[in-house]
Formats: sequence, structure tokens, C-alpha cells
Amino acid sequence: MSDKNWQNELTAYVDGELNEHDRREVEAALARDPKLKALEAKLRQTVALMKTLPAPAPSAAMKASVLGLLDDAPAPAKPSWFTMPKLVPMMALAAAAVLAVVLRGRAVEVPPPFVEEDQVLLAQNMELVEDLDLVGLTSPEDLEVIEQLKELEAKP
Repeated sequence: MSDKNWQNELTAYVDGELNEHDRREVEAALARDPKLKALEAKLRQTVALMKTLPAPAPSAAMKASVLGLLDDAPAPAKPSWFTMPKLVPMMALAAAAVLAVVLRGRAVEVPPPFVEEDQVLLAQNMELVEDLDLVGLTSPEDLEVIEQLKELEAKP
């Protein structure tokens, strides 16, 4: 037992807890060292004697004492966040989150973009504008001439 402290390995060997390599190493050490072999014999004897002892059983007085302590123990407290003044706002936030998720999936109507008055007039008179393009009018003066022609047509 001079080169290594074999106490833990020997205890694991007696209990059958060593892997194959460590078990062979301990058996080789047991074969070389008679003091280690004697210690192994004492360990095995101690383990055998421990198995013969009766299991400890608590007395009736100890059982009554422990059960009395359990009855006197206060009930576990509810978490401090589980009170009505805190629970109501938390539920409101949860409902708002659910509503946001539900509404996120729906299509939202977007109002039409603002349309300028000139664009409306152009759209209403698109047929006339197309006709004017066919005639080949290119300047604003040409439009003035056309407006005067309409006035002339209206007078008999």
C-alpha cells in the first residue's frame, strides 16, 4: 500500500462498482500486498455484518412529534403576483396581446390617396383630351382657341 492509497478503490471493489480495468488493477495489488488483502477481508466482513443489522425504525413518539410539526407548519404562501390588484392588469395585457395577434392577420382598409382637383378634371374629361391629342394640339393657346370655338357653336 506504499505507492497508492487504495482505500476508495478497495471499497468500490468490494461493492462491485469498478470497471474491468480498475478491477484488474486492484486484484493485482491484492495479490502483491498482504496488508491490502487483510484490509479487503475486514471490509468484506464489515459489509456482511452491516447487512445482518435490523433496519432502523422510528419510535411512536418520534412519529407523533414529526406529524405534529407538520400539522403546525404554515401553508405555503401564494406568490405575491397572484393577487387581484396585480392579476387584473396582467389579464388585460394578455387580452391586448391576443387581440393584436388576431388583428395582425386581418387586412386593414387603407383610405384612398388624396387626389388633386386637376387629376379629377383630367379623369372626367379624358375622352376630350384623347381627341385633342389626335388633332395634334400642343400648346395652351390651342386650348383657348378650342374653347372659343365651342362658344361660337353655341350661338346661332
